[in-house]
Amino acid sequence: MLTTDSYFDTIRRAWTDEIVVCSLGTTADSWWNATRSTSSFYVNAAMGFASSVALGIALRLAHARVWALDSDGALAMNLGGILTEAAAAPPNFAHIVLDNSSYGCLHGAPLVNAGRTDYAAIARDAGIAAAVSVESADELSVALARSRTGHAFIVAHVPPPPRGVGLEPPLAIPLDGPELKYAFGRHMESRFGIQVFGPQGY
Repeated sequence: MLTTDSYFDTIRRAWTDEIVVCSLGTTADSWWNATRSTSSFYVNAAMGFASSVALGIALRLAHARVWALDSDGALAMNLGGILTEAAAAPPNFAHIVLDNSSYGCLHGAPLVNAGRTDYAAIARDAGIAAAVSVESADELSVALARSRTGHAFIVAHVPPPPRGVGLEPPLAIPLDGPELKYAFGRHMESRFGIQVFGPQGY
């Protein structure tokens, strides 16, 4: 069975030079904990739009591989983005969704559609042929390897986290919004020789 920890560990081990864009909450926190990557972009202030940001980067930088690390809760808030993604179909883009049927950053509060919605089927019907669901680390490894040959949509099913109470837990990433923006932007400028920021530096 695929767990949240083995999910992120499998992706970390498969990661080479892909540009990684993370959805907020559990996904961003877990990727940070697994990699301490300051070259990834953590979309912590716009739930649902990490995949759209990643899609834009993939379209702009066609020579680079881009991974969107998404979650079912975030995907549900931007489900129409699958239509845009299917229409663009960038061959350098993999949209990877952690499906735990809950909002992990809200102490495991269940999604209203938990267990009812097949996101891979939605993606296939939208026109993404290489849309698959995986249940184990081995299946995820195979799907990640295949994603390097074209546009892919991968839904990884893991058990929901234990339900808790109280306020939303603090973010694990020790960087705030401006720091995340500049760390990622400067990395992109250095790596690709492109201009991200204007002459005033922002």
